[in-house]
Amino acid sequence: MKIKTNLIISLVLASVATFLIIKFMNKNTTSAPENPFFSSKLVDLEGKIFEPNQLKESVFVVSYFQTWCSDCVKEQPELLKLENHFKEQNFKVLMVSDEPIELMTKFKEKFQSQLSFYQLQDPIKSIGISRFPTTYLIDKNGVVQEVKVEGINWYTPEIIEKVSKLLK
Repeated sequence: MKIKTNLIISLVLASVATFLIIKFMNKNTTSAPENPFFSSKLVDLEGKIFEPNQLKESVFVVSYFQTWCSDCVKEQPELLKLENHFKEQNFKVLMVSDEPIELMTKFKEKFQSQLSFYQLQDPIKSIGISRFPTTYLIDKNGVVQEVKVEGINWYTPEIIEKVSKLLK
């Protein structure tokens, strides 16, 4: 009888633990803050203040990244292709990290990135970003139209069509 009771308790505990693990994993891989960009304090790689509100009425992508993140490296060529595709149409891609400017500069040089890099003045976790890259497509009204957490495929026919419509 004691073995049967211990077996039932073990199964219940294992079920609860499995449920909690799955719930925790799903929350972290798919969730992203609503839109932390316009309240962010940013500086460019030269240390000049960048005012996010100057992008109001623009369509743009902002990617929150870390230099150690392999998916962030993989995402860069996709974002550059997207930016180049719409370069004549007031479309911009911004790379944002809370890491030191020197580290971001080395990263940009190492990967010969032509994208614009900015340092977030607050810890990136303070704005709710915990998975990298977390990337947003934002419309002219400042509304998020697409968000990808750990997603690297940005130069797709679907995204190109979406950006084209947003730029009209």
